[in-house]
Amino acid sequence: MNEKIYCRIRRVRAVFLTFFLTAAVVLTDAQSIREKEYEKTEIIYCIGDSITYGSGLEDEERLTKSYPAQLGILLGPRYLIFNYGVRGATLQDLSRKSYRNMGYLNVIEAQSPDVVIIMLGTNDSKQKYWDAERYEEQYLVLIDELHNLPGHPYLYLMAPPEAFPAEEGEILYGINNDVIGGEIRNLVPDIAEQSGCGTLDLYALTQDHPEYFVDGIHPTEEGYALIAQMVADQIRADRNAGVW
Repeated sequence: MNEKIYCRIRRVRAVFLTFFLTAAVVLTDAQSIREKEYEKTEIIYCIGDSITYGSGLEDEERLTKSYPAQLGILLGPRYLIFNYGVRGATLQDLSRKSYRNMGYLNVIEAQSPDVVIIMLGTNDSKQKYWDAERYEEQYLVLIDELHNLPGHPYLYLMAPPEAFPAEEGEILYGINNDVIGGEIRNLVPDIAEQSGCGTLDLYALTQDHPEYFVDGIHPTEEGYALIAQMVADQIRADRNAGVW
């Protein structure tokens, strides 16, 4: 073979070999990055009232059967779930248990969550607290505070579940289901749309199902499981779609 042709062939081979080796390194690095992204632990904060807290369950059951606890089981080890439900909590600042005034936002800020799930409104429905305009205004303030945390978490707003009469025939604790089902349920998706948040309708999930509750307000283990499943399905779908 002519020496010039032979040298040219060797140079071409060297160029192709360099190209394929470089491509292999790039693909390997890209795969490594994807794997690291997949393995990243996602931090989710669940904030709300006694329904988030897990009231209605025994104390030892609450740690494994509240909706945040069951959500963690459903989503698996890639997700770290924190339950910051507070019994009696409201969104509006008329009560001494207004969520924004209890210091929990400072704790949330320190953790830089990826997602925050909010369910507040059941206690706000009480006659002494309820004001639709104030509820919307203060919800938007809370959302703005959470959106401006260092991690800029994605937020889900949950319309509270239906409230049912207890065995005595009345809804307990002064909670007003007409407000929950007629006003709060409509306000929550409107607020979510205004602020770029996701939304979940627990009222629709529990409507006409008093058997999901131990006292008409707080879910049974099965009721909490249904809430956890609904939230898990939405989180998986949104994560896979790149919503957050």
